[in-house]
Amino acid sequence: MEKDYIHKIYPRKFKRNDFWSQIKRTINGIPVSDKEIDMIVNQIIIQLELQNEDNVLDLGCGNAALSSRLFGFINRYIGVDFSEYLIEIANEYFRPNESVRYIKSDICSYVTKAANSEEFSKVLCYGAMAYLSRNDVVATVQTLRDRFKNVERIYFGNIPNKSKAKEFFLNRKIYKYSLDDPQSAIGVWWDPDDIVTVMKNIGFTPLISHMHESFYSSSYRFDLTLLPN
Repeated sequence: MEKDYIHKIYPRKFKRNDFWSQIKRTINGIPVSDKEIDMIVNQIIIQLELQNEDNVLDLGCGNAALSSRLFGFINRYIGVDFSEYLIEIANEYFRPNESVRYIKSDICSYVTKAANSEEFSKVLCYGAMAYLSRNDVVATVQTLRDRFKNVERIYFGNIPNKSKAKEFFLNRKIYKYSLDDPQSAIGVWWDPDDIVTVMKNIGFTPLISHMHESFYSSSYRFDLTLLPN
């Protein structure tokens, strides 16, 4: 399979307006309901404590179908994604005005080179963390700590929970799997206790949270909010 198939090739299988299928926000191949999407949006707003004056950086924004539901709550938004096709979709369907902008780049490169790093107050990364290696996650968070001086909160959503992996795969009769492959369908699984330790060592206060039990992936995923010390 071609490298980064899930993010660069897979989305092209669907119609240009089949937004949730493009970014795999699905259950057994069927796009999730508006209720599920609203739950995600509410969680983002709560965990980032979004305010009208916030300038938000979205790392791994995909086609921005999800993030677009935040635009009315914030001041400015920049979405970053390495998929040329998904950025194309975002620009076509989800750029209502000049306060919204998209940049084609991988996450690590962007946070390292961004010239406007001090303009952001909040950072969002929903569903993309699992597709970075553990080393890249650490490097990215360290760079956010060092360069993005005005960021008050960082929110990583929908992280696969390593302690739930065995049950997850057994329930699906999958017996061979990797928990450390960012190229796999689900990506890298993290243990909540381990990630708390890692983030504390970088200089953040980490807060673990979970979606309501009725949320479709709550049984095997968790969320992480970071507050700079």
